Amino acid sequence: MCREVCTKVIEKKGQMLGTAEEPIQIDEARFAGKRKYNHGRLLQGNSAPQSEDSDVLLENNRNHGRRIDGPWVFGLKQGLDCRYFYVNRRDKETLVPIITRECAQGSVIHSDECPAYSTLKSLEFIHSTVNHQENYVNPASGTNTQGVERSWLDAKMKILRKMRGTTELLLQSHLNEYCYWVKRKHSPNLLIDFLNDVKSVYC
Repeated sequence: MCREVCTKVIEKKGQMLGTAEEPIQIDEARFAGKRKYNHGRLLQGNSAPQSEDSDVLLENNRNHGRRIDGPWVFGLKQGLDCRYFYVNRRDKETLVPIITRECAQGSVIHSDECPAYSTLKSLEFIHSTVNHQENYVNPASGTNTQGVERSWLDAKMKILRKMRGTTELLLQSHLNEYCYWVKRKHSPNLLIDFLNDVKSVYC
């Protein structure tokens, strides 16, 4: 129920407006822990979310199934406003609708050179990129995604390390909870703020 409150608060946020001084950084990250001994493979009888990047089925006599390297999470971050979404694919058809829904037109957006973002300029966004194979920060424009990448580390520490992972069904609610606490990071009294949010959701 606490995560329901966090989800409702996150869902009530308006569109993000990226500026030159405070752009919106977008990125994708794989949320999957390492599997002991089987090194990332699940037995064929098990089930888990698979991404489009999964390897082909392994033909061997050890009952190893398809390598699992999902789930994937798409994130947008601007200051203390971060929004994370569990996605099945990282293609244009999946990511662009999320961007147009969460970002106001004319927003400044920074990203890597993922092909899925290639149409953002045609959608009236001010989009600039950084090539991570060459630089962490674009030397010409200053474009970077370091803020959202640093936030991935904190989210993974909480969900994958401290919680030992979660199920596909519950992943989005845990992502919403993390985004909620980032929003309240500098609150002088987290408990009172959370109780006020409970009141606004249930009363």
